[in-house]
Amino acid sequence: MTKLIETKSIIIFLLFSTLMGQDKGQKLFEQKKYDEARRYYESILDKRDEDKAALFGVGSSAYYLDDIEGALNSFGNTLDSEDDQLKSKSYYNLARILQDKNELEKSLALYRKSLELDPTDIDAKVNYELLKRQISQNQKDENQSNEQSSERNENENSEKEDENQSNEQSSERNENENSEKEDENQSNEQSSERNENENSEKEDENNELAEQNKKEQEESKGDKQDEADQNIPDNEGENKSDELMQAEAILNALKDQEKINQKQKILKTKSLKFDKDW
Repeated sequence: MTKLIETKSIIIFLLFSTLMGQDKGQKLFEQKKYDEARRYYESILDKRDEDKAALFGVGSSAYYLDDIEGALNSFGNTLDSEDDQLKSKSYYNLARILQDKNELEKSLALYRKSLELDPTDIDAKVNYELLKRQISQNQKDENQSNEQSSERNENENSEKEDENQSNEQSSERNENENSEKEDENQSNEQSSERNENENSEKEDENNELAEQNKKEQEESKGDKQDEADQNIPDNEGENKSDELMQAEAILNALKDQEKINQKQKILKTKSLKFDKDW
């Protein structure tokens, strides 16, 4: 593929050697004095502002000075030239610049216009064919990339579906585990409640037994006290009975003594009577 730089040099040489016989701008280009070459062509435009060849020279100089927009503007202003060769080269240079900017479809169209004006331009023909193949290959690569991207997306979607399914299953397992834990917790609570109830019942039972034992002990103590109380009066009764018997014995003895005394008195009385009678 012929580079744009090489093509510009040939175009400029052909144009200005034809128009001027000896082109100062061409010499400046050969010396790579692109800034001086631009000023030279601009000086020509100051005198002849419609000079399409000078505009072409400004465009070429601007390109080498990396003023791409200036180059595009200058080449574009030459497209209304009546010189088909100059227009063909301007289309070619515009196509080359746009190709560098990766605007391939626009570049291909400009190469086609260049060939329409000059079908003998080998550089334009070669670049046109190579660019057309490149665009076709890019399209194939893009389609293949899209297919691969689509396949990757399908695989990713499938993986996401599998992941979602796995997450759902995991979530379901977690729910089941949580449910089992809830059931276990509920069972533990019920068991704890039963234990509390059993402990409460045992405590009530123990309290009841303790109360009953206490009551039985109190009753037993009361019975023993009653028994003791009953035993005490019996002894006193016995003591009183002994005393009474002794009193009665004494009383009876007194009575017997009194009877004896009375008998003795009677006997004495009788004895006295006998004495008087005598």
